[in-house]
This record gives sequence, C-alpha cells and structure tokens, in this order.
Amino acid sequence: MQAIWAKHRRRRCHSRPGFTLIEAALATVIIGLGVVSMMELFGACTTENSTANGQTTAMLLASNIREAMAGLPLYDPILGNSAFGPQIGQTVGQFTNVTAFDGSQFSPPIDAARSTIPQLTQYTQVISVMPVDPTQLSVNTNEASPTIAKATYTGAVRVRVHIYYQRTPTMKASEVFTSDWIVMDR
Repeated sequence: MQAIWAKHRRRRCHSRPGFTLIEAALATVIIGLGVVSMMELFGACTTENSTANGQTTAMLLASNIREAMAGLPLYDPILGNSAFGPQIGQTVGQFTNVTAFDGSQFSPPIDAARSTIPQLTQYTQVISVMPVDPTQLSVNTNEASPTIAKATYTGAVRVRVHIYYQRTPTMKASEVFTSDWIVMDR
C-alpha cells in the first residue's frame, strides 16, 4: 500500500497547477480578438457620432431659415407677387417678405436673427421659394423646371432649404440635409 501511495505522491509532485502553453496562447488570442473588436466598435461609434452631429447642425441651420421667415408676409408689400428673390442691393437683414429669400445662398450660414455664424463656414444654406396650388401641394416640386411660374399668385409657396457641407475648402460640397414647408398668404 505504501508503494501505491508513494507512486501517487510522486505523480502529484510532477503535475504543477497552472496553464499549459496552449491554454495561455488560446487565452491570449481570445482576449486579443475582444480588444480588436472593441477598438473597431469605438471607431464606428465615433464615425456615427460625427455624422449625427453634422445632421443635427444641418437641421438647426434649416430651422434657422424658417425662424428668420416667421412673421414675414408672403409677398413684397409694394411689388406683390411679381418679385421673387432679393431686390437689387438688398441684404438679408432688409428682407421684408418670404419670397425675398428665393435664390439666396448663405455661406457662412445665418441664424434665426439673420446674423452670420462664422464658426460654421463649412456649411451653406441654399433657399428656393416656389408657388404652389394650396389644393395640390404636391405639384410644382421641381426647382429646375417649375410647372407654376413664380409670378403666378396662388396664395401659397413652398420654401425649400438645402444644407451643404464642405469638409475642406478644396473638397466639393455635398448636400447633407433638405427641408421644405408651405407658407400661406394671410
């Protein structure tokens, strides 16, 4: 019996507790894959966060135009519906009606008080104002080829704001957001 006990004790002495080389290598591979996956996740989250920030800024810039138009009459009080776009020499601060914004482009963009926002020079606001039939709001949506002439009085217009973003001055600007709404004559 003592011989069996001594043999068993000798075996226990030779087997040490711990990891084998294969187990250690496998654990290193598993942890390494986890770390690499987390780094890829952080990179994707950073990219998505940057995109969301740009979209939020673009939506704010479009709503700034809407706020700048709030309270203005639809047409020029003197010229009526025959004048779309700013009059000669007229600045954005002098716009007295919604249709005066037609064809305007602001870079740097403007805020709701019509002041420029110099920190956002990469963004451009482009505005178009087109008459629409109040009973058929889906008509006259093509800015390049309108079906209703601008001088036609309909009592309603569609204001469309395109927001462009240009990462660097040498890059081409790309459209990041478009918003439109209907303004009715009072």
